[in-house]
Amino acid sequence: MQTGPGHQGRQDDRGRVPADFLEQCQQGEGIERSTYEDYRYHIKNNIEPILGLVALNRLTVQDVDRLLQTLRKKPSARTGKPLSTRTIRYAYAVLRSALQLAVDYNYIASNPASAQSRKSRIRLQSGTVPIRFFTPDEAQRFLRSVQGDRYEALYVLGITTGLRKGELLGLKWPDLNLAGSRLTVHHSLQFTKRLKGEEGPRWLLKGPKTAGSRRTIDLPVVAVEALQRHQKMQEEQKALAGEDWQEMGFVFTSRRGTPLDTGNALHRFQTICAEEAELPKIRFYDLRHTHASLLIHEGVHPKKIAERLGHSSIKLTMDTYGHLFDGSDRESADKMDRLFGRDAQREDTGAPNEESPKPKAKVLVMPHRKTG
Repeated sequence: MQTGPGHQGRQDDRGRVPADFLEQCQQGEGIERSTYEDYRYHIKNNIEPILGLVALNRLTVQDVDRLLQTLRKKPSARTGKPLSTRTIRYAYAVLRSALQLAVDYNYIASNPASAQSRKSRIRLQSGTVPIRFFTPDEAQRFLRSVQGDRYEALYVLGITTGLRKGELLGLKWPDLNLAGSRLTVHHSLQFTKRLKGEEGPRWLLKGPKTAGSRRTIDLPVVAVEALQRHQKMQEEQKALAGEDWQEMGFVFTSRRGTPLDTGNALHRFQTICAEEAELPKIRFYDLRHTHASLLIHEGVHPKKIAERLGHSSIKLTMDTYGHLFDGSDRESADKMDRLFGRDAQREDTGAPNEESPKPKAKVLVMPHRKTG
């Protein structure tokens, strides 16, 4: 998007809003490097190729609609399949933020990607993307299939704790208390997306995603045993590497001690699911969803699930997994039946009730409301 001659404010060839937006993000405080790199990716790959030649003061709501329509048909460079709804939403959010900066700088009078201007226009799908996860039987089959695998502990910890990928990769041995069957999440590891020739670190170790993400959770026996085997295997790798080993204290590492690049581990994960265990295709992140669904299946309270997953609030947990609490509404209706239904009526009239030989209970009767 190029600034046209009719706008108010700066009129030289530097008035490119995406570039201004990226510059502000890079210089501003509080934005993670990974977030900046995501913004940069969407601007370079999903926004500028479609809207890059449109003068900013001529950009319309129809142009924004055209962007969304084009992105819906655009194949992913990685998979060859159409872009996901989440990717399109992200690109749209970046565009909206960049154009809002143009409004703030008085480049344009209004934001053509704002919610108000798009009220009766083409919108992104509002429905949520269904989550995928293993059933209890599939989860057990998966654990049997990964036994003895080089990445066994990573997979086992993922499905039995629900840790995010960055939290798993950021674990260090001092974070684990295997004797006490506990771990504490102190860090999250992220790999950077450097452009060709760009300097900077290859990975960053940062604090957890939210305040609730810094948490201590208990480990099941299956996870402790997998970690003990993994620790022994790592000591053997360290001996083989000799002077090439770089001691950084990470639990999951390359064969030289550096943080584990998950490319091989994720490819191996897909191979195990598709070929060895004959399981439905899911993402590695869906092990987190699987963990949550298994806790729901076992009747764990949503608040405890939220704490274990490191959610910022129980609302996030219920918004994500509330539909998995099957039968909870039927249970509520059954309880109302026990209080106000046939059982309560039998007890109130003194009629025999073989199913509930308890002393007669009081039945609450709501008073009639006076009218007039």
